[in-house]
Amino acid sequence: MTTMSATFTRREYDLLPEGFPAQLIQGSLVRDPAPTYGHQRLAGRVRDALVPLVGSDFVVMSPTDVVLDDSNVFQPDVVVLRELPPLEQSDVGIPLVAFEVLSPSSEKRDRDVKRVMLLEAGVEEVWLLDPRTQAIEVWWPDAMRRFTGRDAAASRAIPAFRLVPARLFVAP
Repeated sequence: MTTMSATFTRREYDLLPEGFPAQLIQGSLVRDPAPTYGHQRLAGRVRDALVPLVGSDFVVMSPTDVVLDDSNVFQPDVVVLRELPPLEQSDVGIPLVAFEVLSPSSEKRDRDVKRVMLLEAGVEEVWLLDPRTQAIEVWWPDAMRRFTGRDAAASRAIPAFRLVPARLFVAP
């Protein structure tokens, strides 16, 4: 992860070339290296589980912009949209649900900054998937629950959506 020290705004962020691997977090431009295969595999499994319930148009994988304010443009690993944005727009609005696959370089930022700010912005649930502990944390504005093993994590926002950690984290 590389953090640029100057203060950036959304206006400057919008000038970056399409696909530039960065997020705007509390006014800092944060550029992450490409995710690992394991990270992408987990994000893909989440997407695959969501599509039958909400439709493929409403499930978007990173990189896609979730603009919170002039100093914060996040790119969660997977989001479930509330409504479809215009096709030419990179900002997908405030999602219904956001998913982050934790990695050593981003765990603190995903857990302590992005999760909090996404919930404050109106995201109904933030799911943190931890490959290291093989646990799923589901965060709501008023509560959190941690799931491991065969204990199915269930969504309040998406009826019938469940992920079982023992199945999600199983090796290929």
